[in-house]
Amino acid sequence: MQDADEDFSMLLKFPPDYPLADLYVLSERLAATEVCVPGYVPPPVGLFHPDGYFYDQHIERSKTILIPDRNVVSRMAQLARGRRVEADQQVRTAAGLLAFAQCLDIEIEPSVAFHELAHTAGNEAAWDELAWFRSADNARVHDVMDLALGRGDQLRAPGPPREVQKHDLAKPLKRWNRNYIIALKVMDLEMQDLRPIERVLRLLDWMRDDFMFGGHAAMLASVYFAPNSPPKRRVFKDKNSSDREAAIAGARNAAWDLTHLSEFVRKVNEAGPDGRPRFLFASFDRHLRLMAKLLFDCATEISSADVLPQALSSWWSETDARRIAATITGHLERINSAEWRAKTSPEPDFINRMIARGEEVVRAAAVKPRG
Repeated sequence: MQDADEDFSMLLKFPPDYPLADLYVLSERLAATEVCVPGYVPPPVGLFHPDGYFYDQHIERSKTILIPDRNVVSRMAQLARGRRVEADQQVRTAAGLLAFAQCLDIEIEPSVAFHELAHTAGNEAAWDELAWFRSADNARVHDVMDLALGRGDQLRAPGPPREVQKHDLAKPLKRWNRNYIIALKVMDLEMQDLRPIERVLRLLDWMRDDFMFGGHAAMLASVYFAPNSPPKRRVFKDKNSSDREAAIAGARNAAWDLTHLSEFVRKVNEAGPDGRPRFLFASFDRHLRLMAKLLFDCATEISSADVLPQALSSWWSETDARRIAATITGHLERINSAEWRAKTSPEPDFINRMIARGEEVVRAAAVKPRG
């Protein structure tokens, strides 16, 4: 193993049945999927190369925590239920992530994913899937590895669902409520006859003046509203549906995406000054991974005036990218200043009222005819 500054050797002793050769093969396959976004700068050998994790664990004494989104952790749970992988590449990749984590002692922290499930399907469904996920997480690593590498299509004898503590996972998360209000506002602005730059600047001003500023939501909207944005269909599902309750459900789903991102960024920011522990965010959603990478890239070099406009320039003209970046940076500087004090609302039940107002606007919107 070679460090950036010096050559050194490290002798590791593995158990006789440790699947080291399989692990190196698996690492190459996972790298090709790009399923994870790191909350740190990966080592030169690559994000999924086992040597980087061996170095972190045995030299740096640092652990890694994987934060999977709802779809990833659901497919892990399905493995324990006996789902056949067959041609489903996402299930195969989920098995790969699980085997990778088992081999390298990476902790999997799926709490937001199960809050999301409980919010939509109830506590019983969330407790049940969490129990099956724990069963998969405790399956024999060789069995999971066989699935990941295509040597089998079904997990062998993973065991019954594990006992789990039955916390109230359906209880609304405060940060989800905040993200839902922002998602409703984004949907409202998109339905207005405005230029893209006007939409994003109005959202930023609204967060500053009428609500609260969320950096992750600002980034998401900056890309979503952009004229050169990646495909938007999956961000707000059914936003143009004549069934406005389906549009509301799309906003709720987008709020969970924001919550996954904010949880990832929060944990990265709360890591010690040496960046420990290290966090990985896993998602099959390319747009969500793009947002996670953008948030991390900008946050790690926040002192550089050129980082944010350069990142936004993939989707905006240079002039508009700098205008958006200056607005976001100005809000962040104000929030982080010693003089700043958080706004308090004299209105009782402020959050619920904001949600009700946002939903009313979305329900009342006239759907534009297609074509």
